[in-house]
Amino acid sequence: MDKPTRKAVRCYLIKDNKVVAIKYKKGNEKEGYYDIPGGKIEYAESPKESAIREMKEETGINIKKLQHKGIMTIEYPNRKFIFDIFLSNEYEGEPQEFEENTSEWIDRKELLQKQKILSNIMILDRFFIKGLIDDRYNFSMNIVVDEQENILNVDYSLKEK
Repeated sequence: MDKPTRKAVRCYLIKDNKVVAIKYKKGNEKEGYYDIPGGKIEYAESPKESAIREMKEETGINIKKLQHKGIMTIEYPNRKFIFDIFLSNEYEGEPQEFEENTSEWIDRKELLQKQKILSNIMILDRFFIKGLIDDRYNFSMNIVVDEQENILNVDYSLKEK
């Protein structure tokens, strides 16, 4: 049986070893979890347009230049997400607070140590980050998780451009 699949984006904004992350507020099903800005690709919207829109909606930051870095698939027991992953370091504005989430610059290593992180943050680990930040590479990453976001398996590959 095929699992329901959702196409989405994540946009990693990185500067001086810090990344913009969001933290979900009370009342959200992901309350307390840290995530990378992004979301569902809307009808008639390109992945790039979606990444720019989602970053603005979730952080207040305007992205000036985006680089497509790869595809990340996250598979849960009963559903699957396929993310187009973008990287940027050209932007205007600073992270803000919203009704559903707060956003902030956070040290990459500190973010990886948080108790509640969604699995797409794993790309920031020193073993995987080369595919995200090195201009010579794109990556493909498949992560299998349980419903509590515990990582069960990771497949990762780098491709030279």
